[in-house]
Amino acid sequence: MGRSRELVFAGVAAVLLVLYLGMGLRVGPAFIPPSSPTPTPTKPVSLVPLPTGANVNVSGTIAFALRGDVFVLSGKGYVPLTSDGRSHQPSISNDGRTVFFARVEEIDGKRLVDGQVVPAHLRFSNVVSRSSEGGNETVLVNGLVKSADGFHVVTWFDSPTVSPDGKRVAVVADDGHGYSDLMLFDAQTGRQIGAALSQGSNLADPAWSPDGKTVAVTSYTLGNPRLLLVPADGRASTPVTTPDGEPYRASYSPDGTWLVYTLRHDNRNDLHAIQMGGTAKDIALTSDGASWNGVFSPDGKQMAFLRETGGVIDLYSMDLGDVLTGGTAKNPVKLTRGEGIDGASRPAWGA
Repeated sequence: MGRSRELVFAGVAAVLLVLYLGMGLRVGPAFIPPSSPTPTPTKPVSLVPLPTGANVNVSGTIAFALRGDVFVLSGKGYVPLTSDGRSHQPSISNDGRTVFFARVEEIDGKRLVDGQVVPAHLRFSNVVSRSSEGGNETVLVNGLVKSADGFHVVTWFDSPTVSPDGKRVAVVADDGHGYSDLMLFDAQTGRQIGAALSQGSNLADPAWSPDGKTVAVTSYTLGNPRLLLVPADGRASTPVTTPDGEPYRASYSPDGTWLVYTLRHDNRNDLHAIQMGGTAKDIALTSDGASWNGVFSPDGKQMAFLRETGGVIDLYSMDLGDVLTGGTAKNPVKLTRGEGIDGASRPAWGA
């Protein structure tokens, strides 16, 4: 893809994502695995029960990406929703019924180079939706457009994220001109809604506020990552002040009072929560240096996130307890079995 922002935090891409997806995805935390990592289990093709002793009540449905496919997890375990090896970055509707994700595609097409028409192998991505229970899928937004003169115009769509009311999908789009801007699409028809919410920016990781008025993003426009709040009506964005380090991939609590995000500091990744408005209190939720991509449960009592141990990434759940009011959280529980979670794809939790 040749875009500099895809190389940010490239450690995990080199170690894990190249093995699992064969492609460079956006921002992922950097880890160095041990010299002899644990062999990766076979990629699941049917229901996988939750690990023995997983003392956690997972209410609702969690969507996550594992080695190029989207999986859905409920109280019974987790099953693959796709089997193409090219799907990632899932989002799930609030009611847990519909999963949106990006799928990588490639074709042999034509491009104009130095005034000459030449064959070209083109890669792009589509936004796809599918019931969380399986069945037919819909290509909602197509990243390939063929013009009348036979040329192909391709766009890379990243991180499709459905709004709380299920009517809009926020996505960052790169048409090959070196930018990645925030756009909105109709969740049923795939038609673009209004003008792009940014112009000439380098954005990633959109996440809706519960009231559907704001989209939190990670911005690389100025170089190092920072968090921005982008109004969905096109007004100017507002930066979020965080502790020293590199914040990325934020998402809202169900009541909108907190943002959970990953803070990369001293080559470590930990989860933080920052209170919106008022004193903007910031709380460290993990301290192991190998946790990232957190999302709240629909009731706000738990958090799903990724953690790396021994060179392998797994999906975890943590009961937050009263950590946001000055107490402590309970010990995290591992939900997957070391099959190799996609470290650059944030999980999503629906009812």
